[in-house]
Amino acid sequence: MDNRIALSHASGLAAGAILEKLSESGVKPDSLILLDRESNLGGRLPFASGYLGVQDQDGFDLSECALLLMPETDTERATAAIAQGCLLVSHAIPSDSAAIFMPDAHSPQALSYTQTSLRLAGPELSCLLPVLLELNREHPIVRLNVALLRSAEFCGKAGVDELAAQTVNLFNSKAVEPLIYPQQIAFNLLPETPTPVLVNDLRRILGNNSYSETLSVTLQSVNVPVFHGLVAAVQICFDAEVSFEDCKNRLSRLDKVTVKDGPVSPISDCNQSFSCIISHLEQAPDQPSSLHFWMITDPMRYGLANNYVNVTDFLLESFL
Repeated sequence: MDNRIALSHASGLAAGAILEKLSESGVKPDSLILLDRESNLGGRLPFASGYLGVQDQDGFDLSECALLLMPETDTERATAAIAQGCLLVSHAIPSDSAAIFMPDAHSPQALSYTQTSLRLAGPELSCLLPVLLELNREHPIVRLNVALLRSAEFCGKAGVDELAAQTVNLFNSKAVEPLIYPQQIAFNLLPETPTPVLVNDLRRILGNNSYSETLSVTLQSVNVPVFHGLVAAVQICFDAEVSFEDCKNRLSRLDKVTVKDGPVSPISDCNQSFSCIISHLEQAPDQPSSLHFWMITDPMRYGLANNYVNVTDFLLESFL
């Protein structure tokens, strides 16, 4: 087995963002194998200064690779990777262990040489953690309220296509039939209950202090009729009074994070970007232990792709 990397579901939105980031990290084309379903075979996807062909993921022998990056849920692919001795790296697998998040490729991690799979933080969690971990470092967070406004890309290419098709049909006075979403998504808002996994991961990762058992986390999620992007409204309560200017300065110094005033949006500020914007950072005069702000970002690039590639780089340097 060599140190080749396989990327499954390579034609999907999440894989496209990972592929773009991998090309920036210095991964060589001859060490990367793109896999996808039979319906997407024969295509070529851009990588670095050239293109890579797509191979059939159903028949590919994963024992030829050290890692399988799997950005979509696929039980058959996960089972094959483990059976063939290929380390499975995915945010889309069940696990009782805490999700792995690496702000950079040199972050210390307690990983075992005997692990057969690694569950990574998903797009929402990977977007929130850099800012939350920085704020949690000086004064522990005791209460966290987050409202997530999720675009169609959270349902992959199928979600984006469904929003586009419904929009066209409604403009032409035609009926719409929801397939991916439970109801019409075009010109609509669809609240949903976030998974307990996301809440538990936030508690595990942020609760590295005396408040680990009592950290209060409230998440709300709404699917909104836009194609790309994530907006999160975040409210934080700390265990003590915090300096607004200190918090602002520390966030401004974070890599890939910009604190801005004025109107911002995923389209105008974070379109196909590996960074995020913190906007409307505020502290009420009568609430010195609280802070609230908006986070605006591209979840597949800033969140998912950054974490996948940081973990991949770490594994290649430290284990493989």
